[in-house]
Amino acid sequence: MEQLIFTVIGALLTWAFYFIQRIAERRGTVDAIERGKQLLALKQELDGAHTSVEELQRFESRLIGKAEHAVRVADSYVGKAEAIARDQGNDAVSQSDMNRQALAEFGREQTRLDGVVAHLREQLDGDSRAAFEQAHEAWQAFRERHARFIAQSYSSGAVRPLIYAVTMESITVAWISELETQLGEGA
Repeated sequence: MEQLIFTVIGALLTWAFYFIQRIAERRGTVDAIERGKQLLALKQELDGAHTSVEELQRFESRLIGKAEHAVRVADSYVGKAEAIARDQGNDAVSQSDMNRQALAEFGREQTRLDGVVAHLREQLDGDSRAAFEQAHEAWQAFRERHARFIAQSYSSGAVRPLIYAVTMESITVAWISELETQLGEGA
């Protein structure tokens, strides 16, 4: 319990220190200048490859979208860790309650994934759709095996269903983000 609290506190302090350091260094301006220089160099190099600045900007936008999504997921997990730390001291919350809640959260993400996949299937046809179906099927097998592996690495049998559900949820959220940013920007 104490270790979890110290971990959460350490993560929050690290996160706060990072932003304080960025403000103190005024890195935003420096980063913007550096990014501009890099984009100019890339434009000059990509002119020969017949790649436009607009294509590069779309790529940059996708990467920024992924980074923003990663921050939201990390914030979500910090919140969940704090809730678990609080609930550990609350005898009214049982392990089965936490397991049910984690399974419900995974179920919501699975429903969201089903919607994104259905949308993509409508957009794709022929070889593209077949390639997507193969990739999605392989990803589903990976997700299941990976979540089982992670859950089995915990010695306590009581916490395994919780770890399994949380792992399934996090992998599903990452896949949704990948599909939305790479294949279906309007998904």
